[in-house]
Order: sequence, then structure tokens, then C-alpha cells
Amino acid sequence: MIENSCRPRVRHLIQGFQYLTVKPRKILYVTRCVDGGVATVIDNLVRGLDRNCFEAIVLFDSTRQSTFRRNLSRSNIKTVDLAEPSQNHVCPSSNGRKNREIGGKVETLFGKKASGIYFSLKAFFEFSLHQASQIRLFLKVIRQNEIDLVHTHHNLNICKPELIAARIAGTPLVSHRHGYKNLTAFDIFFARFVDSTIYISNDVARYYIAKGEDTKIGKVIHNGIDFSSFAKTHNPLYIRSEFGCQPKQLLVGLIGRIDWWKGHDCFIEAIAEVAKQHRDVKALIIGGVEDRIASDRNRQYLDKLHALVKSFQLEERIIFSGFRSDVPRIMSALDVVVHASSEPEPFGLVVIEGMAAGKPVVATAAGGVLDIIEDGVNGLLVPCKDSKAMARAIIKILSDRDKAEQIGNAARQRIFEKFTVQHQVTSVQNLYHSIL
Repeated sequence: MIENSCRPRVRHLIQGFQYLTVKPRKILYVTRCVDGGVATVIDNLVRGLDRNCFEAIVLFDSTRQSTFRRNLSRSNIKTVDLAEPSQNHVCPSSNGRKNREIGGKVETLFGKKASGIYFSLKAFFEFSLHQASQIRLFLKVIRQNEIDLVHTHHNLNICKPELIAARIAGTPLVSHRHGYKNLTAFDIFFARFVDSTIYISNDVARYYIAKGEDTKIGKVIHNGIDFSSFAKTHNPLYIRSEFGCQPKQLLVGLIGRIDWWKGHDCFIEAIAEVAKQHRDVKALIIGGVEDRIASDRNRQYLDKLHALVKSFQLEERIIFSGFRSDVPRIMSALDVVVHASSEPEPFGLVVIEGMAAGKPVVATAAGGVLDIIEDGVNGLLVPCKDSKAMARAIIKILSDRDKAEQIGNAARQRIFEKFTVQHQVTSVQNLYHSIL
């Protein structure tokens, strides 16, 4: 009887000893993007991992430098540079528009099937010329570092080298989808070599499943933020004074990089409407043009935005701040946070940041934003490219302070319950455990 009662204790002691002596499993994070949302997600994951269970190694297949890359290199997280970094896979692709134009002409002349064949052949030659040679480099990194799982943060159009290398090494691979990408039949073929796919929103999941990806291996794991960063108190009056805004003036902010599909033009038009009812309103456009290959279009877009502000005579009302690293601090001074993307947003990091700051958010109703905001409860949703509707939503919040506070509080609670880094890391670690 005594012997039997001791057995569970002995078993638990043995299991505990095994847990303490088992080496952490090594996770290789592969990225070609060293800034933006992808870099933020990787940074959150590698810093949030349970070090008793997992060891993170970040592999950069890019020569570009960034704050994220420098900070990671200075930390105790190991980083690896691919021996021969590819110049052809910087995000986003510089040849995308030209390829689409040719593909469109092929479709017009010979039909949709011919266009699909063209894009697949293009993908095959791109892989053969620029990607296939990298397989041995990824395989070398996987074997030398004794990697247990590869976690690539790219779509099938450019992650084939690490995918094939992982398959040769017998190492499971997770593919993390951060956005929408047109995939060819040649790209989709490689989906069968992926052990699990992470989609950052339900809309992104639907997009790729519609293209033929396996629903059984896919999982939606939303991005998260460090909630504590938005719990700090800041002096909004001091922040407002930086932008020449009086204490009682109404301040509306659009935060995000200057990109042609981010809807800044619609926001400017909306502010022109808001100013007709609220003469004391001011607006901030926080963000700059990122130094990427496809940035010429965005620089032209920025010129267009300045011209639009001038045409509405809003030079004294709308301020372009350029890039700022103190987003939580700036948000604390805003009355309304606006998300204005004219195309579906894969997720909407700025949306959850604004909500975490306890601010009422007006956002365009498309993409991953629909996973986050319940219209009228913890934010307001408006159609894409509808400046009139956006203006009405902003006016509604500015005109009813009690309602604004109610929405802001509900928004903050929503983020705390569903969209923190802790939630994201836990979900990813659970996936690792299920695979390994």
C-alpha cells in the first residue's frame, strides 16, 4: 500500500528531472524583411519565448540594416546571416507591376489559363535562377545549428529555399503568412511540404485557402502588442504643444507608413469635411516613406498628399510628422485614431495599438480589422475609400465625449483579453509543442 502511494511521487520527480535536463528545442526564424510589421512580430516572438523550452535563432536573408536588426544583434538572441544574401527577395518585389502588366496582356490575348501558365513559368525561372542556389546555404545553417523547427515569415513565392532545405534535413517547417500574395500553381505545389501554416487573420486564411491550401494544417494566430507600453502615463498637453495644438483643440491622428494603399488621401478629404463642423480640429499624419525598392511610387504619393492638403487649404490643420518611434506617447494625446487603408489590411497593428491606448478608433471595414473591431461597441467601421462616411464617424466621436470614452474603454478591454504579445506567443508555442 505504501509502495503504491509512492509511485506517483517518484514518477512526478522523474518527469520533473527530465524537464530540467532536456535541452531547449531550437527554432530558426527566417526573414528577408528587417523592418515593419513582420520584424515587429518576429521581435515579439523571439523575446517572448519560454527559454526553458525553446531557443530562438534569427536568420537574415537580407543585407539591409535596421533598428530591429541592430537591437537583436546586441541581445542574447543568436542571429545568422545567410552566406550569400539574395538581392532579389527584398520586400516587396520590384518587378511585380511589370509582371502583372505582361500577365494581363497574355490573358487578354489567350485567356486566363494561358496567363496562369505564364505566371507559373515565370515563378519557375525565378526559382531556378535566384533561389535554388540558396537551398544548400539554408541546409548548412539548419544542420550546423541543429535546428529542430524552421519558422519562415514569408509566402510560398519566396520561401522555397528554406522549405526544401528543411524537407531534406527532416526538419518541420511553419510558414507564417503576414499578408496577401498572388501565388502561381508552381508556388502552391510547395504547400504540401509545409507542416503548419499561421495566418494573422481570418481574412488572410480565407484568401490562401481559396487558392488551394490545406485547411487542416492552417491556424489563425493574431498578432499581439506589449500591452504595458500603452499603460504608461504621458503628458498629453506637452505632446500636443510639440505639434502646436492647444489644450482644448480636437486632435485626430492617422498613424502608419506612407504607402499608396494606406488611404491618407481619403483621410485628408475626411478632415476637410470634419473641419466644416469642428473649426478647432487638427490632424496628425504620423509616418514616413520607407526606404524600399518600390518607394518611388510612394514618394510620388506623398507629393500628391501635400498637394491635396494645399488644395483644401488645410496647411494649418494637417501636420506631417514623418517617422516617429514614440507611437504610444503620441497616441495618448489623440482624441481619435483613424485607420484609413483603401485595400484590405491583412491585420491592422495600428488598430490594436490605438485600442490598447484606450482611444476610439475609426477603421475601414476590410481584412483583418474585422477580427478586431465590433462596430459601435469597441470602435467604428466605415467602408474603404469613403471619405464622407469616415468624416461622419469622426464627427460622431468628437461630438459625444461620453460615447467616445465608452468605446475607448471597451476597446482597451478587448485588446487586453485577445491581442497581447502573451496571447500570441502562447499560441505559437502551443503550435510548436504539437509539431515537435
